[in-house]
Amino acid sequence: MKLKLLFGLLFAAATFGLAGAAGAQDTVRLKLGHFLPAQSMTHSDLFVPMAERVKKETGGRLEIQLFPGGTLGRNPAQQLQLVLDGVLDISFIVQSYTPGEFPDNSLLELPLVIRTTREAALAHQRLFERGLLRGYDKVKVLGLATTSAYNLQLTFPYAALPDLKGKKIRAATSIQSEIVTALGATPVGSIAVTQTAESLSRRLIDGTLLGWESMNSFRVTPVTSHHVMVPLGVTPVMIAMNKQRYEQLPPDLRKAIDGITGEWIAENIAKNYDIVGAKSLADARATGRNTIIELDAGERANWEKTLMPIVEKWKKEHANGKALYAALEEELKKIRGN
Repeated sequence: MKLKLLFGLLFAAATFGLAGAAGAQDTVRLKLGHFLPAQSMTHSDLFVPMAERVKKETGGRLEIQLFPGGTLGRNPAQQLQLVLDGVLDISFIVQSYTPGEFPDNSLLELPLVIRTTREAALAHQRLFERGLLRGYDKVKVLGLATTSAYNLQLTFPYAALPDLKGKKIRAATSIQSEIVTALGATPVGSIAVTQTAESLSRRLIDGTLLGWESMNSFRVTPVTSHHVMVPLGVTPVMIAMNKQRYEQLPPDLRKAIDGITGEWIAENIAKNYDIVGAKSLADARATGRNTIIELDAGERANWEKTLMPIVEKWKKEHANGKALYAALEEELKKIRGN
């Protein structure tokens, strides 16, 4: 009798242990890490809702663990590799930090083409969905977006284009270098956005191309004084997942991930950047020492005459450039008509 009781207890313990193991296996945890601070709107208004949504929709079977602020990798330029290596399952990636990986993204960096953050983000997403952008096959793309349009942020007064002649302007990409050169200034590369404020305050540069959502975050507003409100292209960004990790998920969990992809991400990031950018611009106006410069019709025409050759050159020299540019115009027309 005692022997039977002992076997019964052992059997029950084993059964409980197996059930516990099975229960543990039922919960799949994905690591979402990024270099943005936990206080950023992208974290609080995008990544946190993403995690909450998939957990709710899967009854807790899928959890996205959040690691903001570079906890699992601080270098922005390494985020893509961290996803490819499986260190992170999901991350926020700035494609221009990996030159050559996404060769068609320079389309979105062209000056005077894109007006708003929303249209830029949606155009990026839709061009990808049409299969027109190269370089995305290594990862599972969850969503694409962009920064706001870059403006010209200066440490000196601006009245007309000749005022830029000989000035040193930070340029982060080859297209930005072409823009700065066309404006008569000297492009200065190899300055990370995190080093921009210091470089400006030390007079190593006289200005930078930068979107307003970054002006307060990187303390650029206090060390600049004149801001030319002309759209000088955007920087593409991406939320991407390790492809193999995605494909290994059960179908219902993949479906939950698919529910937080595409234009839902594009719209969210664009909205957040616009909110932050509007506050930065309002703060600059309120200082009394930062001058916001809107181009009149004549000066706008001068800028177009100066910069549109860059667009035409890109269309002519880039692989499939004319077709890509036509597709961008088509998508922008649709978005603007909504």
